[in-house]
Amino acid sequence: MNGLIVLVATGIFLELLTGNLPARAQAKPNSFYPDRETGIINEPIFVKSGEKMTLVQLHQNIDKIAQSNLQVLEEVLEVVNTLEEPEAKARLLTEIAMKFAGIAQEERAQTLLTDALIAANDIEEDSVRVRAKTAIASAYFQLGQAETAADLLSDALATANNLDDSGVKSSLLAEIALTYDTLGFGDRSLAILSESRDIARDRRSAESAALFPFEPTGWEGQVGLGASFFSGDKITSETTFNFALERQWPTDEVNFRISFTNDYDDSRVPPEDDNQIKGQIDAEYRHHATERYQYFISSLVRRDEPDGIDVRTNLYTGPGINIWRAGPDRSFDMQLGLGIRYEDSNRRRDDLDFPVAQYRMRYKDVYFDFLTLRQFFTFELPFDDLEDYYIESSTTLRIPIIQGWSFNNNLILRYASNPSLDDPNLRVDFVTGIEYQF
Repeated sequence: MNGLIVLVATGIFLELLTGNLPARAQAKPNSFYPDRETGIINEPIFVKSGEKMTLVQLHQNIDKIAQSNLQVLEEVLEVVNTLEEPEAKARLLTEIAMKFAGIAQEERAQTLLTDALIAANDIEEDSVRVRAKTAIASAYFQLGQAETAADLLSDALATANNLDDSGVKSSLLAEIALTYDTLGFGDRSLAILSESRDIARDRRSAESAALFPFEPTGWEGQVGLGASFFSGDKITSETTFNFALERQWPTDEVNFRISFTNDYDDSRVPPEDDNQIKGQIDAEYRHHATERYQYFISSLVRRDEPDGIDVRTNLYTGPGINIWRAGPDRSFDMQLGLGIRYEDSNRRRDDLDFPVAQYRMRYKDVYFDFLTLRQFFTFELPFDDLEDYYIESSTTLRIPIIQGWSFNNNLILRYASNPSLDDPNLRVDFVTGIEYQF
């Protein structure tokens, strides 16, 4: 029954506030019509000359009503005074008081604000009580009672400062600061607003700190299979197998990836085989000193028979920094390492470069609606031969199919300033297939 009364009172008052009550509602409503079977009041009916009208049918500006018919406000007030919920009662009484003040009924407005304050003091939840008293203080100021308004704000401020929830506390202090500024207490307003900012900043820092040390995870990974086929003046095909494994500890992280491709081309002439192998294994270990700063060790081994590379391997170590993070699976990191690089190919025989600088960017699991994007970019520069640099970019786009399974597309660009014999500087590989995440 109380909920129904709140609904009726709120409906009437909203009609007043939005100007949906016409002049012919000035006649005092004779009754509410309950359902004969349930006894529940369904809707208020305003009667004039035997005609029934619902609130939905009423349309007129509230200011015109308030100036021409106090009876409407009185009727709404009768319903509001029956409310038992102190929060709703305090809010509605405050708003009705301002309506009376707007038509030069200041004494009545003050009486209603007193009743609103009594209702506000009965509110159990501290944050709600603070907001109610802040609104009442603002109303008192509009009635010219600045001292009463300041006392109420001081009481609301004391309650707000004792709240445990920093987010709610910061919000309430900002509201109180704005009200103090309205009252003309500019210095007081700035001091409270500064305190609100400090609390909000500390809260953000605390939330960020809560992410580190990281939540440990079990082993997670992906298994993928891709293939391509061409038949024409020659027959070519590529079958690729990918496997990745990773794990997160509170301050440490390990990533392992392997890629194996069988490249078939029946146009190759001896001593080249029709079937040639491309494979790459790389592993990386990262130790996180903080959520943002890390230290890494990485290594790679690659064999690419179509590219004339028997073996290419490296080892790098150095610092890294996290630029952006959203949970354990989405991040943007950069790292700068120093290490050694070795290659044995048809162009380089036992070629050892040291030291070699490596820059790497990792853009991991950034979502665009239901898509997942991963981007790795690597740049290597040997100090003993600055013209022998190497660039590699790997972009993976996953489109989910069913749970665990996705359609996987991987574009790999490799640029070597000094390529192996008879090969172009830029090598492009595109692999498409399916992948299962576990």
